[in-house]
Amino acid sequence: MTTESYDRDGRIVELTEDHCRELLTTTTVGRIAFVDAEGQQLVPVNFTYLDDAIFFRTLADGFLAGLAGGHDDVAFGVDHHESMYRQGWNVTVRGRVEAVQDEATLDRVLAHARLRPWAGGERTLVMRVTIAGIAGRQVLDH
Repeated sequence: MTTESYDRDGRIVELTEDHCRELLTTTTVGRIAFVDAEGQQLVPVNFTYLDDAIFFRTLADGFLAGLAGGHDDVAFGVDHHESMYRQGWNVTVRGRVEAVQDEATLDRVLAHARLRPWAGGERTLVMRVTIAGIAGRQVLDH
């Protein structure tokens, strides 16, 4: 039986907070993680990053609407990988989520083209993740 050698020159590097924020602008799907009465949850959402916060839309009577009143301990993550080159990155945000109430912010967020939901239904509830901490790592193939 032969085994493939995994001796490589690849390395993991920590990303700066500024680089993490920049990477948040490069994709439109992330995952929100939290704990509720049912236990641990990890849910994909379409999102946009504006004004140093993450925004996503959900159904007013849906599963994520339970966070509208505020939840102080959430995580939000995005990542990207290139399997062929064995490279990739991830960004993880820790913070608070709550529904957006002020009209000016709602108008601005809803007008953003990147926040168009993929899933059907009237996703009228806009949620904001306020960033308390941000970190990321990148795997490089050299």
